[in-house]
Amino acid sequence: MKDFNGKLAVVTGGASGVGFAIGEALAKEGAKVILTDVEQESLEASSATLVEQSLEVSCKVADVSDPSSMHELAKWCKSEHGPVHLLFNNAGVAPAELLPIWDTKPNDWQWAYGVNVMGVLHGIQAFVPDMLAHGEEARVINTCSGNGAFINLPSTPIYTSSKASVSSITEVLKLQLDQAEANVKVSILFPGPHTVRTKLFSAERNRPEELARDPDAPEHPISSVEDMLEMMSSMGIEMETTEPEEVASFCLSQIKLGNYWINPISEKSEQAFKDRVDSIVNRTDLPNPNIF
Repeated sequence: MKDFNGKLAVVTGGASGVGFAIGEALAKEGAKVILTDVEQESLEASSATLVEQSLEVSCKVADVSDPSSMHELAKWCKSEHGPVHLLFNNAGVAPAELLPIWDTKPNDWQWAYGVNVMGVLHGIQAFVPDMLAHGEEARVINTCSGNGAFINLPSTPIYTSSKASVSSITEVLKLQLDQAEANVKVSILFPGPHTVRTKLFSAERNRPEELARDPDAPEHPISSVEDMLEMMSSMGIEMETTEPEEVASFCLSQIKLGNYWINPISEKSEQAFKDRVDSIVNRTDLPNPNIF
């Protein structure tokens, strides 16, 4: 897809961060953008910000973890705006993880998997059939993470394993659509190359009551990127960060090239991945990934 002008794009998790930045970048290139999120006030404010720039943007509240909500969103998009050409399954959460796997609670897993894994699946099932049916050039872009797709950080077992699932789902989707010689193509987005300045660390704000965090769980010291930077600095590690706008710009450039992998270069992360693959191929002991 060389030109986004006139294309209809749906972006989940579009109220802030990478989702908002992608929506803004697309709109500036002439796309018709629909931002969707569970945070109504933030979503409406973000949409208004883009409308003030005379950009063609609409917003619609939807919950990616609810299949009926996503199907209703797809029906609304089709009836109100026409065929969807770009689907960004971008919504994601990161539970406040401090415990080993054997001490984690079912609610933590159900919440994270409901958004990170089932959210991607619900987006695919709600939109891809119509994207195939309209026959026009189209693409699905799933937001993933190198933490799960390439390496597995022991400090975040829930988030890591959920993103490993996203990687597998996306790869299978791409191969199935290729085999079908479909008009719908697939990309997998890895925001980076450094920690991205988003609200991911404060995702607990959107956690449903029925999947509440264990009140006896230890308080997590990190609720923002600034907290992460401060903690790492206290350990003598100066972390670099990436702005959402950088992610959006790189993402759109890679879509124009038709690339499946949208993965900016990070030498330390790539070396950690190579070390893991080396242990698999040579049957050696699994190393602890070092990305700092």
